[in-house]
Amino acid sequence: MAHENHDDSRRAILKAAVAEFAREGEAGARTDAIARAAGVNKALIHYYFGTKEGLYAAVLDEVFTGLMERFLRNLQGPGTPGERLLRHFLGHFDHLASAGTFTRILGHEMMRARAGQASWISRIVDIAFRPMHAALTAALAEGARSGELRDQDPEPVLVSLTGANTFYFISAPFYREITGLDPRDPGRMARQREALLDFAASILFTDPAQGRLVAARVLSESRGDLP
Repeated sequence: MAHENHDDSRRAILKAAVAEFAREGEAGARTDAIARAAGVNKALIHYYFGTKEGLYAAVLDEVFTGLMERFLRNLQGPGTPGERLLRHFLGHFDHLASAGTFTRILGHEMMRARAGQASWISRIVDIAFRPMHAALTAALAEGARSGELRDQDPEPVLVSLTGANTFYFISAPFYREITGLDPRDPGRMARQREALLDFAASILFTDPAQGRLVAARVLSESRGDLP
């Protein structure tokens, strides 16, 4: 029972820390606020994680390991390389739509890195983005060898498709101001998902028409995943 209580306390601290660091960044987050939100004594933070830096490292592991595992399931799952890549980019869109914690923590770290401040970008890359990049480029190469996908430089492809998803959410306030439309309206997000896969099929597949048929099937299979 004591072991279970310890595990519960650690999980509560980690959950509260994810929210606090996402909201305030590493510099602005306060361990007393985390302890209060977790309903524990502040000393337990030091018992489980040592320092604030140690707690933040655990938060990054929690957030970005889960991200990597989710995306690798799509990239290394069943289906042709084209199918797996379409599932990945659709899953990436859905993750951005639902994962405010992930985007806020990543945003804090990117701002620190751009300002020349010490950041945790290298750790985040090692946890999630390096293995993801390797899986993406492997799928593109496999598809090119089979003839399903175009044989092309993977970097512009990955930047274009990942950027299309990211920009949709980053630009949401401007889009709303310009058009009066809500980018997070469920109907509008459903249309964006369709447009994303149509765009991806055109870029990825040797036969874009066949790619769009595959995209329609992938989209149909994922209807229940829309946030």
